[in-house]
Amino acid sequence: MALMTEYDFSQLSPHDFELMCRDLLQEEEGLRLESFKSGKDGGIDFRHATASVTTIVQCKRFVETGYSGLLRDLRHEAAKVQRLAPQRYILMTAASLSPANKDEIVGVIGRQFLTTSDIFGRSELNGLLGRHPEVERAHYKLWLTSINVLETVLNNEILLQSGFQVEKIHREMRRYVQGSAYPQAMEALNTRGVVILSGLPGVGKTTLADLILYEHLARGFEPVVIRENFAEGKKLFRKGRPQIFYFDDFMGVTFLGDKGSAGQQRDYRAIVEFIEMIGTAKDKRLVLTTRDHMFQQAWSASEQLRDSGIIDHKLVIHMGDYSLHQRAEILYNHLFFGDLPSDYRDELLKDEFYFKIVKHNKFNPRLIEWLSTLRRLNGVAVDDYQEFITTLLANPAEIWRHAYEQQISDAGRSLLLTLSSFGGRAGEALLREGFDTLHTHRAHKYGLQRRPDDYTNARNELNGAFVRPTLGVVIEFINPSVQDWLNSVVREAPENAVDLISGACRFTQLSQVWGFTRSDQGGASHDMLSRQISTLAPKIVELATAPRTVRQRDGSTAYLAPTYEQRLAKLIEIADEIRAPDALVPIERLIERLSVDRKQELCPIDDMIAAIREFQGSEWSALARFKSFFDKSADELMASASQHCRSSELRSLLLFYEASSAEHPMLSSENHPLRSHLLSAYATFVRKSLLEELSECTSEGDYEELLSDLEYFHGALCVDVSAHVSRVNEALDEYREYEEQRADQEMDSYEESARESHDDEESIRAMFGSLGGSG
Repeated sequence: MALMTEYDFSQLSPHDFELMCRDLLQEEEGLRLESFKSGKDGGIDFRHATASVTTIVQCKRFVETGYSGLLRDLRHEAAKVQRLAPQRYILMTAASLSPANKDEIVGVIGRQFLTTSDIFGRSELNGLLGRHPEVERAHYKLWLTSINVLETVLNNEILLQSGFQVEKIHREMRRYVQGSAYPQAMEALNTRGVVILSGLPGVGKTTLADLILYEHLARGFEPVVIRENFAEGKKLFRKGRPQIFYFDDFMGVTFLGDKGSAGQQRDYRAIVEFIEMIGTAKDKRLVLTTRDHMFQQAWSASEQLRDSGIIDHKLVIHMGDYSLHQRAEILYNHLFFGDLPSDYRDELLKDEFYFKIVKHNKFNPRLIEWLSTLRRLNGVAVDDYQEFITTLLANPAEIWRHAYEQQISDAGRSLLLTLSSFGGRAGEALLREGFDTLHTHRAHKYGLQRRPDDYTNARNELNGAFVRPTLGVVIEFINPSVQDWLNSVVREAPENAVDLISGACRFTQLSQVWGFTRSDQGGASHDMLSRQISTLAPKIVELATAPRTVRQRDGSTAYLAPTYEQRLAKLIEIADEIRAPDALVPIERLIERLSVDRKQELCPIDDMIAAIREFQGSEWSALARFKSFFDKSADELMASASQHCRSSELRSLLLFYEASSAEHPMLSSENHPLRSHLLSAYATFVRKSLLEELSECTSEGDYEELLSDLEYFHGALCVDVSAHVSRVNEALDEYREYEEQRADQEMDSYEESARESHDDEESIRAMFGSLGGSG
């Protein structure tokens, strides 16, 4: 970075300022400084100690209050310095200092500790930055947020045509948590001219791209923001002129769309050609962002991409999984550069309440912005602020209300409701199928407009805001609080529960919605479903009897969950609660389907037993009409057990028949009518499953459970299990010996991790301590 500038350091938080000071002093004097918790004020200080000399470094930002504020603080600091009695005391501050100011500071701290040459004010810090440009480069937020750079960017002649929001980026840059992604991306651009920022939605790809584009504007590059396709970039390509091209979400759904393969291949070819064109021009740069799953799909689909070397330009950014310290920095930056009054900040510092925030499993930058913005508090009193945050963390759903009700389309709402009915996570193909069904139902019922590209548009508008893709092309809510919000949507408008079932495509959605309506959060939705059962019954029949088999591309057969027996248990549960004649219809139709299915496939033992128990435990007399079906279950269960029977299934069988056989409760009795069948099932278990289950044991509990099952079989059936018990015990002894060795290794690792965790928490305490002062 050739541009030299004078900094006032207002763009750096106290934490960023202190880290910059540390790096400057280490480069200037060759010292290796360690963090030092120096007092109750919690400021981040540094120490260098040798056998004869202890040096303490104090960093005092004081941009806003300047010298007067600094001097007031140092008068309190003096007692601490006296107590620590270092051989050398170094003061670094962003305040402007005159020679007279420095003399006064030396008098306050003590001449035995401090000399004027060890006081670094604003001008001295700028001088150090001039001598050590590598520190300036490392602290890129310092350079990027300077007024000189801002003015240079704003004077870029082509800027207005690009639509780049300079002032917004400049403001947000102060809150950016500096990490390794930015220098890695810049290195890629400087060496290859192209960088592809790939990662999950919401991890910071677009923000990082904005920073990169901003820096290049300051260096005199002409910005070209591509919005539709690479033909735009080719049209605006100018030889001999420094240009940076920027295409956000270049492999997004709107770009590749749902076109045929020929169209896709042309798009892939355009990508490769444009990247090659940029790569051969020394004065050109190209920044691309893409969702990682889209890149993987394109990579798999196009031989052109695989042969092009495009993978060499890909930089995967994993910024969504924040470390504890990064979470703390995000909260800290929002507080320091936000508009929250100091008394509210103090509430977060009280009893280290900020740890509760940064360690919470629902931590999210959007949530942090909400709780640290004054206008969001809606009159919350200072004394109630901690309780307000605790409530928001427990149920952060309210932050989604405005976006859900005002900022997204009807199709977007249909997509969110669909994903909610799948429990907040679904494969892309299944989600689309569910969306099509629900959105069609809602459009017909409420007169909503529909377009062929509703799903595509809904996915685009929700990406990074409400949902994100994960590995394996699975879509999930970006934060658990989104599911909480959708639950409140159903609770507040119970008709949504009816719509979710009427517009379902899988039985799992029925189970999910039914489970929610029965929970404490369901509100009036349970009563709504009960009243609408006559309307819903045909749809429930359709879902319950839908085929389970799916033919795979490789010719194999996959089975959709849940099993018919699991569906039957759920329908009995629903009918027993609703107790309306229409609730019996789905059970009748499913039993008819099962009767046909049993001629081709054996029943799953555990699932069938669960269905029988659900039936036996029901209290509605109308369900008695299905008794004959369940009375025939013994033959079905024994037929299955004779073919394949795991230990858990065999134990379930034995316990079930012990409990249900009033005349012959003892299975070991020669007179028990099922004894021969149960012995056959035991033989099947030993022959087909025992060794397999033994190899699957991965914990001491697994081995002990298998031993418990064998002992139970011995008592229930009077069979000799001694040889099998010995084999399992031998394997358990080997496992325990291995575990002892692994435990020793893990203890060493744990102790190291615990030390690192302690150090991390100490540095977070020190960082937040700077919020309590005026530095």
